[in-house]
Parts: sequence; C-alpha cells; structure tokens
Amino acid sequence: MKKQLLTALAVVASLCGYAQTKGTNALSLGISSQTTKSDYTIASGNSSQEQKYNRFTLGYGHFISDNSKLEISLSYLKARFTSSAVTQNNKAQGFGGSISYQKYYPLIGKFYAYAGAVGGFSTEEVKYDDPSLHRNNNSDTYSAGAYGGITWFISKRWAFETRLLSANASYVTNDQSDSDPNGAIYKNKQTSFNLSTDGFINNLGFKIYLLF
Repeated sequence: MKKQLLTALAVVASLCGYAQTKGTNALSLGISSQTTKSDYTIASGNSSQEQKYNRFTLGYGHFISDNSKLEISLSYLKARFTSSAVTQNNKAQGFGGSISYQKYYPLIGKFYAYAGAVGGFSTEEVKYDDPSLHRNNNSDTYSAGAYGGITWFISKRWAFETRLLSANASYVTNDQSDSDPNGAIYKNKQTSFNLSTDGFINNLGFKIYLLF
C-alpha cells in the first residue's frame, strides 16, 4: 500500500510539474484587446468616440530553470478610432519586440500563478480619414513593466495563460506632419513619459503555448 501511494504521488507530481522544468521550450501566440468608448453631448446633439486596439504577439521562450522562463516576442498592432461627430474612421498599425522574464508559482493541480517583468520597443503609424487634411503621425515607444496572471498547463504540450494585472512605464516620441489643400506643411514633435497601472481584468490578454 505504501509503495502504491508513493507511486501515485510521483505520478501526480509529474503531471503538475513536467511543463515548467528546466530546458523546456515554449512557442506562444498571444492576443490582447482593449476598447475605450466615450459618450458626450454637443450643440448638435449626442455623439460618441470609440478606440479599439488589437495586438497579436508571437514569442519564443525557454525555461532557464524550473518554473522560470525567458521569452522574446514580436508583436503586431492594429487599431481603429471612430467618431460619430465628424464621421471619421482613422486607422493605425504598428510593430514591436520585447524580452521578458516570468516566474511561476504552483496553485492547484495544473494551475499556476505567475509574475513577470518586461522591456520592449514598438513603433506605430496612424492614417487619418480626412480628405481636407493630409496627416501623418508616427510614434516610437520604449517601455518597461511588471505584470501577473494565471497559467493553466493543460497537457505536456499545451498551456493557456491570461494576464490579469500590469504596471508600465513608457517613453514616447511622436512626429506629426500635416499638409492642407493650399500646400502648407505643418510639423510637430513631442516626447512624453507615462506611468500606468491596469487593475484586475483590465486590458485583458491571453496566450496559448506549445511546449517542447
């Protein structure tokens, strides 16, 4: 009986721990989505503005020790900004890369909590839907942050991860140029530094991992 019990415990331990052992590799596909909508009243009546961000991330990670992973990621951003007041449909797209470190902590069975730190760079271009104004807006962002969430190691080959909390610092440079129908050209350059936190299940994102 004692031998059978020890064997059962060993099997359970292996099922819970095989996915986070040193030397394991992880390919990840991530999706995050954020929507901000504002309603307000103007002289002509009610109006609204909406911003939608969708980010897709492809990453490669390696467990440098048990329950500790380094990951390099590449990302693609697609966004849309609409306003009912001026019937605009502005669009944005961007690319970026980052390196991150994550530490996993066992919870129950195959569920783990994790905490991580990340640093990265991204660039973004906005295209404005305004026939009376030819505008280009390009921005570069340097960022660093900390985050946390839950990972479910579904099997030896698959894991599902969601981010629940995050805090970020970013430095942004923005170049904007406008030209009107008369041929006049206006240029503007801005830099900014931001600190932000996202509370529980704000800016929700998830990843699917292939482990090997």
